[in-house]
Amino acid sequence: MKSFGAALLCLLASALALADTGEAVYKARCSLCHAGGAGGAPKFKNSEDWAPRAARGKLALYESALKGKPNTAMMARGGFRDLSNDEVMSAVDYMVAQAGLQPGLQPSAPVAATVADETVSAEVAEALRAQLAPDAKVEMRKWMASVEGLGVKVATRQGVVWLSGTVKSAEIVERAEAIARPAGGGRKIENKLIPASIFEWD
Repeated sequence: MKSFGAALLCLLASALALADTGEAVYKARCSLCHAGGAGGAPKFKNSEDWAPRAARGKLALYESALKGKPNTAMMARGGFRDLSNDEVMSAVDYMVAQAGLQPGLQPSAPVAATVADETVSAEVAEALRAQLAPDAKVEMRKWMASVEGLGVKVATRQGVVWLSGTVKSAEIVERAEAIARPAGGGRKIENKLIPASIFEWD
């Protein structure tokens, strides 16, 4: 049981470190093209370049980064096949945020930290279960809740609700975020859910 708890702690630590990972991947790899716009790449911190791409939503951005874009200089994973899915997606999140954009996310109102993190996680997980997988179960491990059968993990730390895991479709990704927002009491939602199809090669 201790090893299982340690694994969950590692999972959350990985999620909370995504911003740092995104910056590091950008500087080491993505900046080769995005810093100066080589090959038509959207330039770093240039909102005009990024806005039309962000308007398509973050899943479309992730797919372009992971699979590449035909007839452009954008290769799968930027040409760096050694990058993990999380590293690629974190780099996308970082570059879009640095352009002042947040695809798929809406600003949230400040929330007083009066409700325990584990309570928030449990309430969000229960809302997801009730609306997306009524026959599933919610398993709690401290401040992390898992919706068994749906593939969603919910963790709450420092006023932010993190959704992670691999789900069946892009529709579930979008619905989960819409459900989590009110269930989380207006807290910021970091939606790291990924549809299984994004990892399939054509």
